Amino acid sequence: MTTPDRYRRLFGEVAIEKGWVGEAQIYEALTVQERLRSAGKQVPLLGQVLVELGHLAPEQVQELIEILYPVKEDVGSGEDQKVIGSEDS
Repeated sequence: MTTPDRYRRLFGEVAIEKGWVGEAQIYEALTVQERLRSAGKQVPLLGQVLVELGHLAPEQVQELIEILYPVKEDVGSGEDQKVIGSEDS
């Protein structure tokens, strides 16, 4: 299913849907991000903040990323594809 970016689900929404965090934990992480932003510091991604706060495991963040940004596998077998710079090209 391809959707425009404006309809893409948010990281926090999916984490809540999975039951891994609650709204209060997302709010806490967003508050940390805002404090850093206001202080002019580099702001880590929401998943990174949630891991640092102990609300998510790194493996859960990876799974959420895979849900939000699925990798499409090539349909071709590779046999009919030529590699640029190979001897057969």
